[in-house]
Amino acid sequence: MDILLHDPSVLVKNGPLVVGVVIGLYVLYSIFGFLQRFRTPLRRLRGPPAHSLIFGNTKRLVEDDSVEEQWLQEYGATYATRVIFGNWRLNTIDPRAVAHILSHTEIYPKPEPTKAMLRSAIGEGLVVAEGETHKRQRRIMNPSFSPGQIREVTPIFYDVSYELRDALNRAVDDVSDQQIDIYSWIGRASLDIIGIAGFDYRFNALEDDSNELFSAFHSLVESLGAAPVQGLLRNRFKWFGMIPTKANKTMLTSRDTVKRIGMQLIEEKKAAVMQELESKSGEKKIIGRDLLSALIRANLAADLTPAHQMSDEEVLAQITTFLAAGHETSAAGITWTIFSLSQHLDVQNRLRAELQQVSDETPLMDDLNALPYLDQVVKESLRIHSPIHWTVRTALHDDTIPLSKPVIDRYGQPLHRVRVQAGDFVGVEIMAMNRSKELWGDDAKEFKPERWEKDLQGASEIPGIYAHTLTFIGGPRACIGYRFSVIETKALLFVLLREFEFLPVQGKEIQTKSVIVVRPIVKGEEEKGVQLPMIVRRLPKAG
Repeated sequence: MDILLHDPSVLVKNGPLVVGVVIGLYVLYSIFGFLQRFRTPLRRLRGPPAHSLIFGNTKRLVEDDSVEEQWLQEYGATYATRVIFGNWRLNTIDPRAVAHILSHTEIYPKPEPTKAMLRSAIGEGLVVAEGETHKRQRRIMNPSFSPGQIREVTPIFYDVSYELRDALNRAVDDVSDQQIDIYSWIGRASLDIIGIAGFDYRFNALEDDSNELFSAFHSLVESLGAAPVQGLLRNRFKWFGMIPTKANKTMLTSRDTVKRIGMQLIEEKKAAVMQELESKSGEKKIIGRDLLSALIRANLAADLTPAHQMSDEEVLAQITTFLAAGHETSAAGITWTIFSLSQHLDVQNRLRAELQQVSDETPLMDDLNALPYLDQVVKESLRIHSPIHWTVRTALHDDTIPLSKPVIDRYGQPLHRVRVQAGDFVGVEIMAMNRSKELWGDDAKEFKPERWEKDLQGASEIPGIYAHTLTFIGGPRACIGYRFSVIETKALLFVLLREFEFLPVQGKEIQTKSVIVVRPIVKGEEEKGVQLPMIVRRLPKAG
């Protein structure tokens, strides 16, 4: 290799030989890496047999992640599965182990294939960045998601919520038991909220869902889940994304559209913030209350050197991150909350009674948080219907993970800690931990807001940032926008439940489909895509 660096003519004189040597070395390296996998300490753990020589258990997990619950029952709280190309994955819902994994981000970053998938959709934003880049981005973005900033944008939540109320009123006008796809309507409202509150951009999705930016981003996300096997290969091998498949062409076109519109927004906001900062008047006029304006304002702070500022490309990545996290996950979370309320009318009626006691039609953020049953309902829904069911990390170095309770290995020996080697995957099992009977009790899979009135016992050990759940993860990479999501959910519920009653459609079985976030589909109507049909009744006016 040194001779190639000092005398490139070797490539010309002995091209085929050199290429052959390079290929041979690569093959030997790959074989060595493959054999290393067979030396992983995770082989000691119990777990399901591989369903595929190439994909291990990955394909089955992607097709139906509820299989995790079966594996937990059979193999215990800590077990191992096989994943793509002979690799191993540790799966655990042991609170001490999960706390260790989430707190040591320098050892457990996201795997390169996962980052490649996310990067293809949202760029090198906060969700994808690692190490010092992540710390720098998060430090700049923290003010944009502070309690004070969420108070600033809470009125926007109400503005859009009342627009949604009016749209639903028109849809159910004088029609008894009108069936409505509530997921579509919540998705439009959530998009309008993140557009205005996120970067002062009006999608007007409640009036028209053909917005260019949304269509491009929606196509981008849909293409990721259109062909799961292609997606696995594309995430694993960069060159696969260059093959002119339909999904790859869609992603390329969509990314170009998102970049064009996003850069235009950034330039406009930057110019406005610069004008604000350069104002010579005694009282500066704050031009934008949205998250993007707050981000650009923080990015241009006087105490921030150019080397520590975000580039325009990084800021663009935050816009797409706002869209993905602020639209897709929020829409899914709010939809599943309304679904749970339609399945438990006693809970829906009790919550409505609490909300109707509030005289103000736009209560402040702190007033919303002071409503006890609303708080319990939101916590319970986000526990049992986490919009993301699991995420994955990879071990950069050999490590020993402590356990709060020992597990029995394949040889019948108790293990008080689990060793992993560099390259092993580690699953952060969000849904499984949120629904664990061992942590939450025998009724863990039931929707019971009242559980939050009592001692949570084992669940209090879960190292999550919100309500002792893993819904918004925990540790240094916990979801920065969890307050935004929670208050948005509460504001929408406050407006909708005071106006409508939500009932299930008889004869339709609702199932889940996971493409980054978990969304609803109707069994037997998969060809119609994601949807949640529901009966929406207008409540009689008081008096």
